[in-house]
Amino acid sequence: MEEDFKNIGRRVGDIDDLPEELKKHLQISKTDELEEKILSVLNELYSGMANLDEVIVGLYRKYNEIIDNRQFLSNKMYRMSQNKLLYSVMGKKGAYTTKKELVDYFKKN
Repeated sequence: MEEDFKNIGRRVGDIDDLPEELKKHLQISKTDELEEKILSVLNELYSGMANLDEVIVGLYRKYNEIIDNRQFLSNKMYRMSQNKLLYSVMGKKGAYTTKKELVDYFKKN
């Protein structure tokens, strides 16, 4: 229930397929769209765990989106981890997972 509450407004997903007439009524920011794309890339292309390079490649392959600023994406993913949308993988610089159980696993081993 708490997880559902945290995700209110983030469950719309990719809106690229929606007509412009509908998009103009939405209050979804580009940042939220990018968060959804990052989560989708992690879960669908990399089994829920990837580093920054893999996310950059995944965003291009899945959405044809080119990230011009690596630091912006790194900061974005860090903020997502602060909001518990992602979890940092211990011992792997710039690596994140969407699966809390993986974080617990790496802490034990």
